[in-house]
Amino acid sequence: MVPTMLVANIFLSAFYERGNFSLLGVVLGFTPVISVSETLAFALGLRNAIFVTGDHVYKGSIISFLTMPVRREILFVYIYLSDVVLPWFLWLLTSVLYSSLSGIPVPSLILATFTAGYFFSLNVVLLLTILLRSPGVATLTSMFVLGSIFVFGGALGYYQILEGNTSLLYLSSFANPYVLWIADSLGKNLVPQIVTGIWAEAFVAVITLMIAFTKFRGLEP
Repeated sequence: MVPTMLVANIFLSAFYERGNFSLLGVVLGFTPVISVSETLAFALGLRNAIFVTGDHVYKGSIISFLTMPVRREILFVYIYLSDVVLPWFLWLLTSVLYSSLSGIPVPSLILATFTAGYFFSLNVVLLLTILLRSPGVATLTSMFVLGSIFVFGGALGYYQILEGNTSLLYLSSFANPYVLWIADSLGKNLVPQIVTGIWAEAFVAVITLMIAFTKFRGLEP
C-alpha cells in the first residue's frame, strides 16, 4: 500500500506543472477523488470500518472479542487505530515524503484539510456501522450522507463565492472546503473560512467518535 500511495502522488507533479507551479496545482493535486492516494486511504478506512469491524458486528463474531479478558475501551482503541488511523497515517507519510523528494511545497493547512475531512467522514461511517449493524445498509447510508454533504456543500459554497457572500462561507465551509481552496488559490483570501471549516469538521469528528465509543461499550455479548 505504501509504494502505491507514494507512486500515486505523481499526479501532484502533473497538476503542479499544469498549474504553472502555483498553489492551484497543489490544491487540485490534493482534491479528493482526483487525488489517488487520498482515495486509497479513504477506501481502505471505509473497507476496514464497514466490512471488517462492521461484518464482525453483523455476524455476531464480535462477541468473541467482547468476552476476551480485555477492557472494551482498549479493544475499541485497537480497532480504531488499525481500521481508521493507520490508513490516514500511511497517506500522511507518503504525502510528506513525496513532497520532500519532489520539492513541491505543500502547505500544512492543505494536509490539515484532508485530515479533518477524513476523520469526520470515517467517524460518521464507524458510528453508522455500529448503530445499523449491517454492512450493506451502513454503506448505502454512509455514501448518501457523506455524498450529500460534500456535493451540496460544494454547490452552496460555489454559489456563495459567486454572490460574494464570503461571510456566509463560515457556516458552509465545513461541508466542502476544497471549493474554497480553489477560489483562494485563484486570488481570493478565504483562509479564515477554511480554518473555520476545519475546526468545525474536527469538532464533529470528536463528537461522533465519542458517540461511537459509547455505543460500542454498550454492545451486548
